[in-house]
Amino acid sequence: MIHGEFKDCLIDIDRDSEFTGDDVDQYSKLVDLGRPYEKLLIIVPALTSSALNIYVQELASTATVPSVLHKRKTSDESTVAWATTAGTGDYAIVCDCLGGFRYVRIRATTNQAADRTFRVCGVRS
Repeated sequence: MIHGEFKDCLIDIDRDSEFTGDDVDQYSKLVDLGRPYEKLLIIVPALTSSALNIYVQELASTATVPSVLHKRKTSDESTVAWATTAGTGDYAIVCDCLGGFRYVRIRATTNQAADRTFRVCGVRS
């Protein structure tokens, strides 16, 4: 298994909007993992309780509207957004279905009261 460097993934509630539909209190800034990866490691900080979604995009442009990452449910062949409930933070999670994307964002489904810094790292076989 090969992994990249851990990078900051910041929800900066004071930043300017970057893409159509951006909510700066929920979406992180765009993170360039440096190359495409299959999996994503995420260290979650303490935050306003929220579900977390991973958003991906093909291009490095911050104006690109990201797409929510879905995973296939093996039980019935349907898909669901990749998400986890978060609150107290200070734990790590592994998204095992990044699917070869290089550019990612994290979205908290509720507005954050302050800036939040996640740490992310890409992993490939």
